[in-house]
Amino acid sequence: IMKKMKYSKLLVCSLLLLSHQGVNAQLLKGVLKAPQKVETLQIAYSLNGDVLSNVYRDITCEADGSFTFDTQLPKPNYDVSIYVNNDIFGVHLETGKTAQVKIEQDKEGKFQISFGGDNQNLSKFYNAYSQAFDIMKYFSIDPKESKTTDEYISLLEKEYADLKKQLKIIKNDKQREYYAKLSDGMYKWTYIRILMDDSENTGKKLKEYPEYNKLIASIDPNDTINIPTNLTIAWLSSQQEPITDYTADQSDYYLESLNIIGKQITNPDIRFVLTNSVAYNFFSFVAQNSDVNKFWTGFKEFAKDYPQLITSYEPQVTALLKTKKGSEIPYIPTLTRPDGTTCSLSDLFGKLIYIDVWATWCGPCCKEIPSLAKLAAHYQGNDKVCIISVSVDQNPKAWLKKLDTDKPAWPQYILSQEEQNKFMQKWAINGIPRFILISKDGKILNADALRPSDEKIIETIDSNL
Repeated sequence: IMKKMKYSKLLVCSLLLLSHQGVNAQLLKGVLKAPQKVETLQIAYSLNGDVLSNVYRDITCEADGSFTFDTQLPKPNYDVSIYVNNDIFGVHLETGKTAQVKIEQDKEGKFQISFGGDNQNLSKFYNAYSQAFDIMKYFSIDPKESKTTDEYISLLEKEYADLKKQLKIIKNDKQREYYAKLSDGMYKWTYIRILMDDSENTGKKLKEYPEYNKLIASIDPNDTINIPTNLTIAWLSSQQEPITDYTADQSDYYLESLNIIGKQITNPDIRFVLTNSVAYNFFSFVAQNSDVNKFWTGFKEFAKDYPQLITSYEPQVTALLKTKKGSEIPYIPTLTRPDGTTCSLSDLFGKLIYIDVWATWCGPCCKEIPSLAKLAAHYQGNDKVCIISVSVDQNPKAWLKKLDTDKPAWPQYILSQEEQNKFMQKWAINGIPRFILISKDGKILNADALRPSDEKIIETIDSNL
């Protein structure tokens, strides 16, 4: 689904790597012809078909632009994504065969891909699929560039119609049937995502959309094809009323999600994916204000057949329990300013600190910037409050470019990769945006504070002065 930590995104913006035993080898040979510097060249694939098992591998080109990708994967056939800066391409890999790609930049700087070697038609179709359902076509980080919901839906209908016409290049009947179902599922998911964005923007409940109800009713939650299309997640979300107050204890809500899985999901692969999803969402979005011990006790009982999941989330439980209100800060990072100089977070102690943890590629993060600007303006000149933004961008140039465009009036910092890894782990941060409130004496007031767009944010800050 996704560019690295790009969405949330639903999701989001962090990564869970699941252990696996691979016995098959896939091989890709390629060449990249790019006069301009390429910041990102990655291959991404999912071990279980779902986004939470996505693995991203950086690719290094030789001096002539050639590169290879050879690894062990659990299955003999895999559809993978290639990311070149902000462009996404798809290619099909098969054990014992060699797929070939050529990626070139046109005069306008846009990348194009062509295919050679084995399974060219499958690669051509999966690339068209990747292009048609690139979520960034149906969402804009910059509100000025956003289309209306009707315009996004019209675009989706056109892309899907064009994609269906390309199914004919797949000659094998079973393969064509698989990709037809995959395309149909991703069309439904993208439609649901567009409605989710409209719901968030208008305040209208999802179940008030007839199209949404029709799409949800068409989902077979036990059909494995719905894992890579995210429809299993959409189905589970539809079984409960959406959370409206993220500051309240949500442990019962997520335990009920597990109960729904236990009663209605019989497919073992989907049970695993959804169980993982419930834990991921709990720890990413609501754990700081919820009864962690209660959820964790119930989760361990439910997930006893998945010891790898229990092991993977245990460090987060430990970190969460160390970041409750009044706790000592679990890790004090070194912050880097736009001019390259550094300081410690502790250098800012003595004032109440409101921290915005964000990244340029995070849509929900950028959506908060106007509200954050208003909040910073409200406290400008107040020597009791310090508002800062801390970027977790892996590309400092993208961060600097965003700052040059927006010209924010409050302090901006970025974390080095090493500092970012420590900070995110010790503070139990799985997703962004995240807002943190720290007292003037350096104690945690709230490790998952209200967003600047929340109408109670000023009241909350003032009450802690």
